[in-house]
Amino acid sequence: MSNVFTNQQINKIGNSIIYLSTKVGDLNKTKILKLLFLLEEASVKKYGTPFFGIDFQLWKLGPVLKDVYIDLSDENITLLKDYIKRADYNPSEYVGIKDFEDDEFSDNDIYLLEKVIEFSKNKTARDLVNYTHGENSLWRKSAIKNGVLEQLEAKTLNSTEFNIDFSLLFEENNFLKEKYDSAVENLEFKKHLKK
Repeated sequence: MSNVFTNQQINKIGNSIIYLSTKVGDLNKTKILKLLFLLEEASVKKYGTPFFGIDFQLWKLGPVLKDVYIDLSDENITLLKDYIKRADYNPSEYVGIKDFEDDEFSDNDIYLLEKVIEFSKNKTARDLVNYTHGENSLWRKSAIKNGVLEQLEAKTLNSTEFNIDFSLLFEENNFLKEKYDSAVENLEFKKHLKK
């Protein structure tokens, strides 16, 4: 998948954050990045299709959606400015600036949003980092596959250009792997048509 977002992807990311901000609370940068990843992972794992169709990079505290990380780190939000802002009561938290719009969301998407909320509602950002770095996590499997696990864990490497490999979810399931590969190919084709 490419790093260029379509308007639909930005809309879906922005509205997902709006939805999450109303139900999860304490939505800081790290928590947003982890929840976006959990949505992508849950969708690929359950349906064989991406939730957003975007790349998450393998970083020390990753998986990280690099452009969203940069946007949330900047003083002025640009990529997601039509969706979220820093909370007045705490500049490290983010809140929606409009109501959730479900135009880009299927019933399956809403189901996954609710499942991720149920899972994460009482977890801190640190809890989510620990979860996404667990023993059988995609982060760990991708780090091993790319030969950078030791450096990331020793903190001698903060970030990489390697992407999380969602196809590692299907080591035992060729049907879902083929479905996922086909979905990624279709997303790339649609992006290409819009250029």
